Amino acid sequence: MKIILILPTFLLMISAAFAAPEKTAEQPSDLPKFMSELGKRASDFKTLKTDFIQEKRMAMFKEKMVMKGRIYLQKPSKIAWHVDSPLRYSVLITDKLIRQWDEDSDKVQEISLTKNPIFQNVLNQMNVWFSGEYGTMLETNTVRIIKNDPLIMEFIPKEGNIAKKVIKTITITFRSDQKYLQQIKILENSGDVTTIRFTNTLLNPPLNNSNFEVKGRV
Repeated sequence: MKIILILPTFLLMISAAFAAPEKTAEQPSDLPKFMSELGKRASDFKTLKTDFIQEKRMAMFKEKMVMKGRIYLQKPSKIAWHVDSPLRYSVLITDKLIRQWDEDSDKVQEISLTKNPIFQNVLNQMNVWFSGEYGTMLETNTVRIIKNDPLIMEFIPKEGNIAKKVIKTITITFRSDQKYLQQIKILENSGDVTTIRFTNTLLNPPLNNSNFEVKGRV
């Protein structure tokens, strides 16, 4: 199923196979306060549009899979991914379901998140990364700052976090203004690594219903 290859890997989006720097980065004395302030800077928007390049390196293969496309986000819980190459693929994620379409089948499929608790947990965390509300991540993740400028942070799912079944570490690189993400890396327990780089990011652009449509027919 394409959703398994594209969605959780990218969205789990978020990741870390990041080599530790020679010098230990300065850690904030009050991490919860630091995360709260960071979240305020990075969540001050209602809508978002960004281009992305996603690279997937699978542990069993030497080649990497590269995908390019666009992401649209409308708070509180609406995200659309449109892959333009090497295949055309669209997926809409809400708090209740995933709706996807691919060019090969030209069909629309829906997945209920209420019947997939692990997948729902991963997607909920992904929504946090993209919406910028990072303070909530301390309850379910061990957080470490890898680099201060630009800000690079590593998140390791704690015991009891359902995402730990899939994700080993997540590394996030912020833009210099810390108002949004520049890159996400995900290291999965399988050894697979997904990197997503964001470009041409616009905060609070006007969006319409067509930005969240998946093509094809049910």
